[in-house]
Formats: sequence, C-alpha cells, structure tokens
Amino acid sequence: MTDYNTAVCSQDLADFFSTRHSHLQKYLFWQVRSHEIAEELAQETYLRFLKQSEPQSILDLNAFLFTIAANLARDHLRSVKRQQNREFVALDTEIADSKPHTEDIIAKQCLEAQLQQAIASLPEKTREIFLLYRADELSYKQIAKQLTLSERTVEYHLRQAMLHCRRCLTDQK
Repeated sequence: MTDYNTAVCSQDLADFFSTRHSHLQKYLFWQVRSHEIAEELAQETYLRFLKQSEPQSILDLNAFLFTIAANLARDHLRSVKRQQNREFVALDTEIADSKPHTEDIIAKQCLEAQLQQAIASLPEKTREIFLLYRADELSYKQIAKQLTLSERTVEYHLRQAMLHCRRCLTDQK
C-alpha cells in the first residue's frame, strides 16, 4: 500500500465518513423509507468506497460516496420491486388455481345428486323436518311450533335424517 492509500484509509477517511454519516443516512432513508435498510446501505456504501482500487483518481470524494449510495438504493428498490412482482405473480397463480377444476365440479354435482336421492328416500315427516331445518334454516323451536311437535321429536327426526344421509353417501363410495 502506498503512503497515500494509507493516509486515505486512516484517520482522514474516518473523519470523512463520520462527518457525512448523518447526511448519507438521511439521503438513503429518503430513498428507501426504512431506517434499518438505510443503515445497512450506508455500511455497504462505506465498504464499497474502501474497496476502491485507486482512491487517488477520485476527484470529488463526497460525490463519489453519494453516487455509490444512490446506486445501492436503486439496486435495493429494484430488488424489492422484483420480489413484489414475484409475489404478485404467485398470488395470481394461486387465485387462478383456486378456480374449481372440471373434475371437482363433476364430483360436487355427483355428491349433490346422491344427497338429493338420500333426502328423497327419507320418511315423509323426517324429510319435512330436515328440509325446514336445512333449506329454510328454521330452529328446532320454530319447526316444533310450526308442526306442533316437541323439540325433542324434531331433534330425533333431524338426527335420523343426518344418519340416513351419511349412510347413503358412504355406501355410494
């Protein structure tokens, strides 16, 4: 290392960095809107500045320092944008994949047909109570009042209907 390089890398350089650190960090924060990232980029700026092979060829050290910082901030923002684009594409793909496939639609239609068949094969009173509960969304109390039955009877018929439907659907598989 030459005497000049030693001098540049010693106390003069430490003073140079310390006098500009606050201004550099504010500049980087203004670019990236994050104190943590601004600090990381400031450290990387100093490292790149120190790695310069011919510091004596730099005419304006301050301009050179801020050019490095600007380039690092730009690179960081590009990286963030690429990441956001990848996430957006992944989300797009996920949404596209969430549309039901033909096989799923057919399976659902088949299951609905089996369920309709199971409901149709219920005894009349049980079917009526089941449909009032499931289709009309009436409570046990409302069904009992409408059909002049006890709530226990409504509960019994609903339990029988559920068991019957479950049996029919598992037998079909």
